Amino acid sequence: MMKIRKATSEDMESVYMMGYDVWGEKMPSDEYITMCNQSSKYKKGTWYVLENPETKEVISSLIVYELPSSEGRTSRGIGSIATPFTLRNRGYASALIQQVIQELERNEKCTDFFLYSDIGMEFYNKLKFIELPPARQKYKDSICMYYSKENDRDPFEIPDYF
Repeated sequence: MMKIRKATSEDMESVYMMGYDVWGEKMPSDEYITMCNQSSKYKKGTWYVLENPETKEVISSLIVYELPSSEGRTSRGIGSIATPFTLRNRGYASALIQQVIQELERNEKCTDFFLYSDIGMEFYNKLKFIELPPARQKYKDSICMYYSKENDRDPFEIPDYF
């Protein structure tokens, strides 16, 4: 069984390179890694990785951001979900998202999770994320999606892109 853990500083170069083909904008890989290392956005969150326990290979990653609490609800933003190109479409990102949500629900009493989808809603719909209504969307290029075990709850405020 794959295990999740918080990323270490030794993991970060491979974590950043998971998204290089999508977010690297054709810059040299060393420039891309430098840009990621200097990113204030990436320093604000907590990185998680999915690791193959047999090989110790990091096979998927994401970042979690604390969001303001409201009405007794604890929220987190999930972003930068990535898997190396050669390992995609094997369920690793899905497993990581589900396990991170379970850990945050259990250990931090999180109730609400947001993410911005750049890849289409279908992938996240399978994980029980729902698209927030178009009238409540803040950005044109990304769709804000929401997950809570209590699906009848209306998310209080859509967070800014984290």
